[in-house]
Amino acid sequence: MHLPLPPDQLAFIVLCGALVVLAFFHLVIFSRLAFRDQRVEPDRDLPVSVVICARNERFALQQLIPLLMDQDHREFEVVVVNDRSDDDTWEVLQWMKPDLPRLKPVNIQADEKFSYGKKIALGVGIRSAKHPHVLLTDADCLPTGRDWISTMAAGFRGGKQIVIGHSPYEKQGGLTNLLERYDGLSKAVQFISFAKAGFPYMGVGRNLGYTHDVFFSAKGPRRHHHLMSGDDDLLINEVARARNTGAVADGRSYMTTRATADLTTWIRRKRRHYTTARYYRFGHQLLLTLLPLARILLWAAVIALLALGRPLQAAIGLGVELLVFMPIFMLAMRRLGAGGIIWLSLPLEWLFLALEPLLYLSTLIIKPRRWK
Repeated sequence: MHLPLPPDQLAFIVLCGALVVLAFFHLVIFSRLAFRDQRVEPDRDLPVSVVICARNERFALQQLIPLLMDQDHREFEVVVVNDRSDDDTWEVLQWMKPDLPRLKPVNIQADEKFSYGKKIALGVGIRSAKHPHVLLTDADCLPTGRDWISTMAAGFRGGKQIVIGHSPYEKQGGLTNLLERYDGLSKAVQFISFAKAGFPYMGVGRNLGYTHDVFFSAKGPRRHHHLMSGDDDLLINEVARARNTGAVADGRSYMTTRATADLTTWIRRKRRHYTTARYYRFGHQLLLTLLPLARILLWAAVIALLALGRPLQAAIGLGVELLVFMPIFMLAMRRLGAGGIIWLSLPLEWLFLALEPLLYLSTLIIKPRRWK
């Protein structure tokens, strides 16, 4: 087969194209998180309802609820929806209620006629909330301090209706925890940076805020009723815009998530996310595809140029990646409390560039069904 250009020239053109795309992501998007002070002034006066959907989480709730009740915020309530639990979650909530006037338990009983994911419980919880501004988290999460509510509430300033927050995974030993923490951090760098750049496309229900009006005016929760997960993603993807969305990356706003127990469970959660992402708006899907594609093409072009005897051209791509793009991404991760994991960014990036396409293809062959 005759190529219109010599292989080395073609590889260099591919390299230049990948560098242009990656320059946009790093210099225009990720730099907003990497180089800007993320501290905010907490808003302790905005009335807030914290909504938690819990299923078989009696032990986690006994740890989380006292920490929420100790928040340094003037007016708030904690709505806990017991979503068809098989354990004694409801009894635990009733036992805690007399001593905690801000606690509002809501019960959903199991019905064999219906099968649904988290979306129904979420709707019940928000309808039960008395304040128009709602913060969401999960039972297996813990706030990093007493300022979580107030720091997240600050994101509603200026008439914002949606607040996107960060929920890092707790640090433990082992490969699964390393993969989960890096994956969560790299994804958070993307969606928080995009939101700060005026292109919000997702948020995680473990640390998210919005108003009653946003939730009940959205068509997404009804249109995607057949899906067993991804309600938070799809809601934000539908209604979030630059004018109504804020992102908070202050360390006091973090909500730490319990680490996944094993690799199989983590892979199942990853696969489930891909079934949600395919319902994003087309422009968001395009941007989120361009980033890993540009990274793959960059490394492929570098390898090809080295193999074709063009070490100087390969060094250009390698130098820009290692001296410009990688430091920006590492600084952005550091802003989100990455710690020492940033020094493993390069090998972990290579691993995920190979792993994620395989996991995505697996969802096309075997459809994920479980939501929890």
